[in-house]
Amino acid sequence: MEQKNSRRHDDDDDMSIWVVYEAPPDFPEQYVARRCRSYVATGEYIVGDTLVDLRAKLPPGLIRLERSVHDDPMVRESWI
Repeated sequence: MEQKNSRRHDDDDDMSIWVVYEAPPDFPEQYVARRCRSYVATGEYIVGDTLVDLRAKLPPGLIRLERSVHDDPMVRESWI
């Protein structure tokens, strides 16, 4: 079953970033993209069973960023 907790994406802006996590404690067998604005979590998230599934659910037109060595180990990538 698809799980999604996100407002409409019409309000996307240049200050938003979606951070993708693999197997976070609240979704231990899934991938979760959590939206932040100006580096503050918004509480919005998208869940996918696989990384490919999750990517397909992200808003269109985003640009993928590789993870940094300084990121939490659960972070797989980010999208702006």
